[in-house]
Amino acid sequence: MKTQTAQRFLFLICINLMFFSCQEPTTHTEPPYEGPPKDNIITVERAREMYDAYAQRRVPIIQKYEDSITADGSKFTPTRYAEYDLATIKQYIAYIEYEAKKAEIDIQTLRFYLSNYPNSDKFPNGDAVKYPRRNSLFVVPTMAYDGKNVGFYLEDIDGVYTAVPINGNGLRDKGENTTPNEPQGSVNEAGFFISTNAATQGMGATSVILNDSSITPPPANGDDFGGGN
Repeated sequence: MKTQTAQRFLFLICINLMFFSCQEPTTHTEPPYEGPPKDNIITVERAREMYDAYAQRRVPIIQKYEDSITADGSKFTPTRYAEYDLATIKQYIAYIEYEAKKAEIDIQTLRFYLSNYPNSDKFPNGDAVKYPRRNSLFVVPTMAYDGKNVGFYLEDIDGVYTAVPINGNGLRDKGENTTPNEPQGSVNEAGFFISTNAATQGMGATSVILNDSSITPPPANGDDFGGGN
């Protein structure tokens, strides 16, 4: 009786091991804790100094220009920060790592582009502009290409899921001037952006650019560094 029980127990263990071994591997795992990023953490005092420098050297210029082009005389308050919740950042990292793995490339860096929403209620494609006139930023992951880091999007080209450089022009042949660790296959180098490119039209292209954060002028009661009206 004990022998039968032991055999059943071992059988269940084997079944469970087979089940878990067949599961898809996760595409994103938390990195081991290794302390703060070397040379990338600044003190609160330095952050305050940099914040104040922007307030003195950039905010008045932005405000003066925006006020000068407003027909109704309304006053413009420049954006001082943008924020994402932590869950969104984690989801974004998992997303771009998953897409990069499908295209068989490595993500090199994340670029944070300063930008501006148009003074309009809608974008040309009809999407609503959440923050007309407001300063913003968007995030572009990069890959290694021709000895440089370049921003990319993803596109199915001749049945091959391909990382496509955003900046550039022309169409290169498969495998031409590529190196290991750089994308293989057809590469369409689109200017940032060429209006006829599939990425700008949303035709079969997959974007990995993050935007639409919560952007905020200084709150009336001040932000972390004392900004406010």
